[in-house]
Amino acid sequence: MLRDRFNIGCGRGTICELPVTPTVDEKREALELALQSRTLARSEQLRTFLRFICEAELQGQRHRLTEYIIGIEVLHKPEGYSPAEDSGVRTRAYELRHKLETLYASELRDSEVRIVLPKGAYSPQFIRVDNSNGQLQVAPPNPLSKPSAASGWSGRLILGMCLAAAALGSAITYLALRVGKPAADPIVREAWGPLGRTDADVMICAATPLHLVVGPASHQAAGSNTYPAPPETYPLFRQHRPLEPGAELGLIFTDNVLGIGTMNGIISAVNTLRSLGASYQVLPERITPISALRNHSAILFGAPVDSTAITSVLEKAPLTVDYESSIREFVIRDRDKRQTLAPSKDTSGEFVDVYGLVTVMNNRESERGKLGLVVFSGITSTGTQGAAEYFSSPGALKDLRNRLAGDGAHGFPSAYQVVVKCRFANLLLVSYEYHSHRILDKN
Repeated sequence: MLRDRFNIGCGRGTICELPVTPTVDEKREALELALQSRTLARSEQLRTFLRFICEAELQGQRHRLTEYIIGIEVLHKPEGYSPAEDSGVRTRAYELRHKLETLYASELRDSEVRIVLPKGAYSPQFIRVDNSNGQLQVAPPNPLSKPSAASGWSGRLILGMCLAAAALGSAITYLALRVGKPAADPIVREAWGPLGRTDADVMICAATPLHLVVGPASHQAAGSNTYPAPPETYPLFRQHRPLEPGAELGLIFTDNVLGIGTMNGIISAVNTLRSLGASYQVLPERITPISALRNHSAILFGAPVDSTAITSVLEKAPLTVDYESSIREFVIRDRDKRQTLAPSKDTSGEFVDVYGLVTVMNNRESERGKLGLVVFSGITSTGTQGAAEYFSSPGALKDLRNRLAGDGAHGFPSAYQVVVKCRFANLLLVSYEYHSHRILDKN
């Protein structure tokens, strides 16, 4: 009978045999070491997240490790919340995954049993490490069949195809569930105004910053010159991308790139429009001049520096996203008060807090009646995402309406701006909250 074991060197001239799969006691010890570590000491929520998923795994309750249940049990989301519209669990899982990688690369680098949170999953794995060579030892899924070295590439290909099929299946399931989704919260319909009408054909226009894209010099784009890449580009490129020995890198200009935050913000807006029963189309702004928006309700995504249309909308507004040369950063600039809100960074120079800006201009008129215009902008694309998610959240909008009422507004004004403070980590939005607002037109 084959056993689920492997051999490791235990000392000169000796070999000892240990199980690949850690025992329950070893798993619990690994969990407690992680929970008591300095790496996780400053995040009570991540420790709660880790304990919850590990206890469910240890108790054979993997069925509880869904995004919705984790949102309710760990992040204390309200009953009935929509994971599709709230990325909190996904963001926390991303943070925890990277915290665990940091933990075992530094503080617990000699730990024999480690906890791994695979990408795209909430069920943790307890994996034994052979510290004699630093390699992970994982029990094969089928002990009767050991893949050969030649089959490695095809195995990875099949795995990739399976993951792609799973992603496609999830997308189809998600779209099917959206068909029967209940109507949007009334507060969302009220705040979105003309944008949420069932006869609205909303144009979603995304600003596309001009980028220099790095790639093999042989990969040329039609109509675009390729420029030699500087030497420091090569080690950065090889960190995450394959490059043949002797191959040269080149630089190509493109304006077809969106930040992750902007893409997530567009998804939030699209989900909200669907729940409101409004139709929409998503277009890059470079093919949608501001004149094309004249008789359409529109949602604009991006910063003024990347968008003629957003520059035009915000040029007379009291709040805008602007570059502050004295600190060499983009800020939220208050033209009336001559103040700025700057992003904050940690000791390593990485962003911690950034700001998003919601600008509502629902006072546009056309031959078809009243039109809506909303601009989601921010410091980095994460600020843009935070602005969009804030304006799509019933809870945030209820709080905002109360704040607006304190300034004498009845409901949502036709024109106003809201600054949203966004917590930022590893290129992802962690959380958002109200910071301030300015009413431009109470009518």
